[in-house]
Amino acid sequence: MRESIRHLAVDILTQVNDGRSFASPLLDSCLDAYRLSATSDGKLLTYLVYGVLRHRGYLDWITTKLYRGNFRNLDERIKNILRVSVFQLKFSDRLPSFAVVDEAVKITQIISPGKSGLVNAVLRNFLRQDKNIPFPPLRKNTAEYISLFHSHPLWVVKEWLSALGEQNTVALCTANNQIPPFTLRANTLKISPDKLSKNLRPQEFITTTTVYSPDGLIIVQSDQTIQKTEAFYQGLLRLQDEGSQCIPYLINPKKNESILDVCAGTGGKATHLAAIINNQGHIVAIDNDPEKISELKKEATRMGITAIDARMADVSANLPEEFHERFDHVLVDAPCSGTGTLRRNPEIKWRLAPSDINKSTVIQNKLLCNASHAVKRGGQLIYCTCSLLSKENEHIINTFLAKNKHFLLCKPPSSINQSLIDSKHFYRTYPHIHNMDGFFAAVLRRD
Repeated sequence: MRESIRHLAVDILTQVNDGRSFASPLLDSCLDAYRLSATSDGKLLTYLVYGVLRHRGYLDWITTKLYRGNFRNLDERIKNILRVSVFQLKFSDRLPSFAVVDEAVKITQIISPGKSGLVNAVLRNFLRQDKNIPFPPLRKNTAEYISLFHSHPLWVVKEWLSALGEQNTVALCTANNQIPPFTLRANTLKISPDKLSKNLRPQEFITTTTVYSPDGLIIVQSDQTIQKTEAFYQGLLRLQDEGSQCIPYLINPKKNESILDVCAGTGGKATHLAAIINNQGHIVAIDNDPEKISELKKEATRMGITAIDARMADVSANLPEEFHERFDHVLVDAPCSGTGTLRRNPEIKWRLAPSDINKSTVIQNKLLCNASHAVKRGGQLIYCTCSLLSKENEHIINTFLAKNKHFLLCKPPSSINQSLIDSKHFYRTYPHIHNMDGFFAAVLRRD
């Protein structure tokens, strides 16, 4: 007999915590195994898992106030039973309160029978005291209040308060706890966004066009899984956030130019660049992960792309000699904290530490420096991240420019929507302003 949906949610959340896995592949595997894709139960499971991950700090603060023991030392499975249950009681009215408590107790009796009384007591205590549980006062402890009430790490909140101010920080944290748009990119080698929208309509996908990317569509209504459609199998589209879709337009390549993508991953930007140049040019896409290179090659085949030469290499160690001063455009899509993607990957919030940023900046500096040697004279070096932390963004650029006088910061081309460019010529997007993932990018030109 299959576990209940709430039990499955507890299992996935525990795997996310214990194995440092991401929720998305675990959910996909579970939905497929139990044939829950595009069903109401499947949607509920997804809602519970991501809801708990987005609001975990808030849920843990409440539970800590209700539990008489040391919450940190509590079995992670019991924590997740409490999190799922408090999330339902606080944010959903799908089930009456008594049913939520009853279900939680039943799951606990399966997982850890000796703790069922504890779970029952904490949840009933929540029902009595919900509206009386205090948070730190906003005016006296602004950072602490935002961190707890909006479920973000305190050190990240302090960084954003310093860089963005209180109003933007609250708005950003609020946006990060909302469901992101389901965005895809039309593969313009095969189809226009308008024709793709019409193609999907008979399958009950209702779409709108993206505001900033000329190639994007947002699915606003569907009862199917887009990855299981003929349009996907035929390579007519790729799932890709709008902020990511705009990066290739910062590069603005022309046909027959040479491009190096030094951290290509599974090829989101490389395949988009190939579409922009209509497969007429040469794109070398490299990554240090063989699985990602294998996936990139499969994606290129699925999408009908012939302009990409995918290879495995680690540019943070050194740049292959054959690449020196060879390319018109070099893209460094640097590995980073991912703080711009917290709507999609909320588990990052509960793993990231300040020491991780220090480690990532070492790699980012090496990548940018080594990749710069691949740029021809008069060519472009583009640095981007999906981070909203200045240490990974403008600090990296400023450090690089101070040591490399033959590179200059340039104003991005008119091919990119200029409302996404700040006064210092940096590309910046924010979830609470643009309804897309948070990105940073800079365009540098070599003299």
